[in-house]
This record gives sequence, C-alpha cells and structure tokens, in this order.
Amino acid sequence: MAQNKSRKIALWASLTVLALVIASGVAYKAGLVPFDDAVAAEAAADSTGAVAGADSTGEEQDPAVPVEVAAVERRSVAAFHRAASSVEADRLVEVTCRAAGRVSRMTAEEGDWVKAGQVLAELENDRQKVELRRADLKLSEQLRKLERADKMLTEELISQEDYDTVQALHDQTAAERDLARITLEETYVKAPFPGQVTDRAVVEGQQVAAGGVAYTLADFTPLRVRVYLPESVAAKIEPGETVMVETEGLGEDLEAHVERVSPVVDPGTGTVRVTLLLPDDADARVGGFVKARLTTDRKRNVLAVPKLALVEEGGLRSVFVAAADTVRKVEITTGLYDETHVEVLGGLEEGWTVVTLGRGGLRTGTRVEVLEDSDLAALAAR
Repeated sequence: MAQNKSRKIALWASLTVLALVIASGVAYKAGLVPFDDAVAAEAAADSTGAVAGADSTGEEQDPAVPVEVAAVERRSVAAFHRAASSVEADRLVEVTCRAAGRVSRMTAEEGDWVKAGQVLAELENDRQKVELRRADLKLSEQLRKLERADKMLTEELISQEDYDTVQALHDQTAAERDLARITLEETYVKAPFPGQVTDRAVVEGQQVAAGGVAYTLADFTPLRVRVYLPESVAAKIEPGETVMVETEGLGEDLEAHVERVSPVVDPGTGTVRVTLLLPDDADARVGGFVKARLTTDRKRNVLAVPKLALVEEGGLRSVFVAAADTVRKVEITTGLYDETHVEVLGGLEEGWTVVTLGRGGLRTGTRVEVLEDSDLAALAAR
C-alpha cells in the first residue's frame, strides 16, 4: 500500500513537471517569460518532484532500527565448570542403643543442641543398678581381706602364695564390678559429640534392640559440599582455590574454598571427588541443593565482547559491527566464555562497536539508531 502511494505521488510530480515545462515553453515563445526564468521554473519543478518522492526510485527508505551497542575492549575472562551437589554436615551419625530394653526416659528432642556425653535417652535399668551395687559390696569385702593379708604378710603370718590368692580374688572382684558398671552404662543413650539432634527414632516405652537407631546427631561446624568432576576438569583444580556456591533455597552465593581433591578416579563414573569447605557463618541447611561454580581457566587483558552480541549460525559465530548509521556482519573466532563476556581471538579490533540489543532482523547495510539508556526505557514502556 505504501508503494502504491509512492507511485501516485511520483506520477503527480511527473505530470506537474511536464505541465510546468510546457507552460514555460509556451510563455517563452510568446515572449512572456525570459529563458533564464523558464529554466529556473523547471529546476524548481524538479526540486518539488524530488521532495515529493522518498528517493530517486520513488520508494521510501526503511526506518532506522533502534539498537544498543557496546565497545570491543580488553578485560579478564574466566572459564567456569558448574556442578550440582548438596550441603553436608561435618559429622552426621546415627546414635544407636548399645543394649536391648525398653525406653524409660527421653531427654532430647529433634532440634535440641546437646553436649558431648549428654544423656539423650535411658532404658529400663533397675536390674543393672542392683548388679552394680552387689559388685561394689563384693569388691569392698575383698579389699578388706586384701588389707588384712597384706598386714599378715608383713608380719610373716601367711605365705606369699596365700597372699597372692587373696590378691587374685580382689582383682577378679574388681573386674566384675567394672563389668557391672559397663552394663549399666550401656542402658544410657549418650551424644558422642556436641551437635544438634536432627531426628528422633524412638519413643518412651518402646522396646528396642541392641544396635537400634535412637537419634541422628549432626555437627554443623563446618559445612561441606562434595562435587564430582570429570578427570580433565579436576586436574585444573587446586586446594585453597575460591569457589562460588549458589544455594537453591536462599538464592545467594557463598564463598567456599577447595579443601581437598581426591587422588583417585572413581572407575565406575570416571569422576574425581572434590571437597569444598563452606564458611563458618554460612546460612545453609544440611541436605540443601547447591550449584558450585569452579574456575578452570582465566585469561587477562584479552579482547572481549558481551555474549549478547554473538550471532550463532551452525558452527559459525559473528557480530554486527556498527559504523556511522549502518551495520555490517563480521565473522569472529572466540575463546573463553564467562558469565557475561566471550574472548575474541580474531575478526575484531579494540575500540570497534558491536550491537548487543536489537540485532534481530539486522543484515549488512541496515540503518540503525543507537539508543541511550533513557531511550531504551521509553521503548520498553511502549
């Protein structure tokens, strides 16, 4: 429709020029208008015709495409490898019952912080207490006998053999007392280290077997993340390196450090275990999903362009270089990638300008209009 309109305008302009030329010729022959004035009138008519049309072909020029640009500049570019894992406690153990019996008392609940050796639960132990008391009484009796025998041996009233017999009975009684004490001790479920109770698996009155799980206890200082990397990637990781860890629940990055790299490759998966140490104040939950970003390579002072400027077609990469009010497509060779930029190995020069936004539909020779930030905001609001 625009072309029909342009053609009509061009047709009317041509008719106007023709009419003016005929009128100028008639007036000149009649002596009404000098030849110079007639030529001027014809030139004016030509000028009018040129204004009426968009160009010499009678077609309107394409409007300029609004774009945002960035300069080709030197900067540092780092390559990363991402790995998913979960947060692990320094120690996470199941606290078991050392004896069989019925739970008579519970002193800890899920979420409680406990000290090392603190009693978490107690089994029925009346019999064990009586056995320990009897063993104490027998030991006391044997101790008195040993003291009398020692005095009598000094006075040479008994032989060394008789004394040794009394000594052996005393030692045997002491061992029985120690065994009774251990038996009683096994009726208590105690925390092996300071930490937080994460799970309670028994209730009061429950009959439990020896070795049955009563609690799960965790030590959260420090927290660790274990990731499994391909051997080629793990070879580029060194202990002490900084690693950014993104937590799924919190949506924030934590600065961890590589604690150790396993010296062996898992033959089943072909991966190497890398252990990351989170900071002591890390606000992360054990078992929470995280993503680790490990730096595998870094280059400094290299030419780079924003990744938004890349145009990928098959295996070829190119950018649109802006010059004056047009663009041209330039094929480039790339190197390392990071989060925002890509290294340029060839095809561009420092200081050139490339299109980053608005490159859809561009081709070599397309007219463009570089927008400022305010212009972009206004365009986005439309």
